Amino acid sequence: MDFKITLNREKMNYLYRGTSHFFEDGIYPNENLKRPRMPKTTPRNIHEAADTWFKERFGISARSQTVFCTPCKEHASNHFESGGSLLEISLVGENNSLIYCLEVNDFLDLIPADAFTKSSDSNFDIAEKLNGFDYRVAKSIEEIPSDFAGEVMLFCEKYKVKNVG
Repeated sequence: MDFKITLNREKMNYLYRGTSHFFEDGIYPNENLKRPRMPKTTPRNIHEAADTWFKERFGISARSQTVFCTPCKEHASNHFESGGSLLEISLVGENNSLIYCLEVNDFLDLIPADAFTKSSDSNFDIAEKLNGFDYRVAKSIEEIPSDFAGEVMLFCEKYKVKNVG
């Protein structure tokens, strides 16, 4: 009698997040749904205009209601700060949306340097810039191409974290 053993080697993609404060392993609510996320470096007018653009296209204020992560552990480690966490993110429940763009590694890369100075008279239109990119929404991590290493905006009610670094 011959027996053939077949292993299911389904490719599992993960999301990662680097933080400035420590998280215990566990399940967390998306606090950005109650208290919209405020940008650390993005100029407020650009943040708000981008939020409006995402809301009109996907029904989600993606710059203020989501958890920022990436399928690239190295990219996430760039956002890790002393005393913080390098986290592996798992989706919880079925009502998740992952917004990403294959052409964009980091949203900040879309903004010209002069838009960050307070004395700037920049006429930069983020909506016009975003119109030139193919942002997409996925419902699961597996829908994102395995070689994508950029920013993912995770819209969820809660998510699970595990410290990996």
